Parts: sequence; structure tokens; C-alpha cells
Amino acid sequence: MHHRELIWLFLAALSLWPQSNATAVPAEGDIRRFRALAVYAPRPPYPYEARARREQGSGLAVLTVDPATGNVTNVVMRASTGVGIVDEVTVSTFSQWRFKPGTVSKVRVPINFFLSEPGGPGVSYVADVVRAPDMDQVLAPFLGKGNVIKAPLPKYPLPWTSKGGRGVYEMHVNKAGAVTEVKIPKPSGDSTFDKVTVDTLNQWRLRSGPKIIELPLTFVMTPNNFLVRIL
Repeated sequence: MHHRELIWLFLAALSLWPQSNATAVPAEGDIRRFRALAVYAPRPPYPYEARARREQGSGLAVLTVDPATGNVTNVVMRASTGVGIVDEVTVSTFSQWRFKPGTVSKVRVPINFFLSEPGGPGVSYVADVVRAPDMDQVLAPFLGKGNVIKAPLPKYPLPWTSKGGRGVYEMHVNKAGAVTEVKIPKPSGDSTFDKVTVDTLNQWRLRSGPKIIELPLTFVMTPNNFLVRIL
């Protein structure tokens, strides 16, 4: 017989990009950790045209990573270096970065293009990696530890727009732990998000069932960021 698991906020809201899990990389141990997560992370080149004109500057790039694949899906210069060609090279290079699937959701990269340092022109940066949430750990208080096999959070498809909303989604899980149906007791107000959410929640797999899970989701979108919380 089905029983209902009502999942609400537990201690703190789950964010797709939880700030408390950020890992800075200047220390040698953190550099090793970053390298362990990165599959491919080339350094942006210093464009010859910029060096010839003695153009230099510092900026901040923000990378959005698809945790499922580890591929970078979007790069934004949150702070420009002040040199257009340098910004273009930075975005183009960081768009090629790849990480191990299931490990990273966002990366902030302060970057500096300099001419006057010892050794001549160069490029330096520090990567601030935000790990993807461990859904088994997040849902353990409700479903028991080790019960989650697969539980991706929905991701709004590009292009993003400035929207927000909150919906409640009801997952019906069979005895084998597979989701057989997803209902929407309370729509979010955005039909695209509701559709993506239903498609994503249908991918959830647990180790035991049957059960019914009510999942309240709040989402916020801007042109550069996308945030989902269980709330």
C-alpha cells in the first residue's frame, strides 16, 4: 500500500548552487581537488592583438555546468576585463571546459591578464567550484540514507528569461523504486518549467517503494543564472 512522503524544507533550502559547498582553488590541496574534478580545463590565451596594444585587465567569468554531463552550458563575464577581444577569448576558452559528471554545477573564475609581472605577459586565474548537490544526502532525512539511486533536479531550457514561480509535484513510485507517474497538484505558473520538471522527475529512481512523494519546488531565473530550491 502506498504511503506519502511529504518533502519540505529541512534545515536549509536546497540550492542547485549551494554557496556552502564552494571550494576555492589557490591552495595546493584545492588545486589538486580542482584538477581531480576537471576533465578538460585549458587556460585562456593572451591575444597577440591585446598584448601588442599593451591592453591588460582583470575580470570575473561565471560558468554554468550541467551536472549530468559535466559540460559547460553557459559562460558570462560578470565583470569585464575592459578589453573586448580578451573577454571573447575568455568566454570561448571556458566554454570548452568539462568536468566529471555529477560533480560540479557552477564555477566562478576571477581572471587577470597582465604585462608587467616578472617573466613577461601572462594570464592568471583562481577557480571557485560549486559542487553539485548530493541528492541522496539531501533526501536521507525523508527517504533514508542510500535510498536514492538517481534524483536530478529540473533545469529550465535555454534561453532563460527573468521569471520565477513555485509548484508542487507529486511522484508515484512503484515497488521497484521507479517513478510511474508525476502529477501537478499546484502548477508553478510557467508551463515550460512544469513540463521540464515532470520530464526530469520521471527519471528519478529509488531503491525501495511503493510511495508517493510530494515535492515543492521554487525556481528563479535571470538571463545569467538559474536556481532551483526544494522549498
